[in-house]
Amino acid sequence: MVGGQGVQYGCPRLIHTGRLPAARVRKRRAGGSGLLRAGHGGPSRGYRAHRRGTCGAVTDRRNHRYAVAVAEQDGRRQCTRLDRTALTGLDEAVAAVRGAANSDVSFGFFNADESFFLILRVTPAETALLLSDARAAQRHTLAAQALDATGAAPPGGDTGAALPAGDLDIVSALGLTAAGMAAVLAGPDALPDDQLRVIAERCGFAAEFDRVKT
Repeated sequence: MVGGQGVQYGCPRLIHTGRLPAARVRKRRAGGSGLLRAGHGGPSRGYRAHRRGTCGAVTDRRNHRYAVAVAEQDGRRQCTRLDRTALTGLDEAVAAVRGAANSDVSFGFFNADESFFLILRVTPAETALLLSDARAAQRHTLAAQALDATGAAPPGGDTGAALPAGDLDIVSALGLTAAGMAAVLAGPDALPDDQLRVIAERCGFAAEFDRVKT
């Protein structure tokens, strides 16, 4: 159990760690029929693509669809709003974070809809990721590709609670421990936008994050 301000949170079950060599993110696993790369109309060898129907649609509400890169620049944490094409697939997300800042370590915060968020930590050697809820892989391409990159299978059936996948320690260098991240993820009925805002606040760049994502 993880405590915070007198509140007890049940630590969510992590289904797979998320530290990957840089080449692993770009590698496509051979698959069966119906495999397309998100954002492209032609065949590819890798990730499953998901049509965005009613249950997987990206909301048009303000602040509920954004991608933000975070990096240490001149002694302070700077946020950069990324183009929304970064939300269309994992390769696009990683490339956008790499290109956003001249830094050895860059982070990406992605909110594609109201069912999950994705955080990336990108270095020259590896890409780490945290997907807030693996169940989103059943209805959103970015979530499916992130889960696929960890090597974990999509959860089956109705699990009830959210199932994070990846590296809970992903932003420890920014000031939020794995236990703190688990507490954020275990908050009942919290929207991904609210969770990312809490993470930014605890890492000390909430004002800049709010300004950029708006």
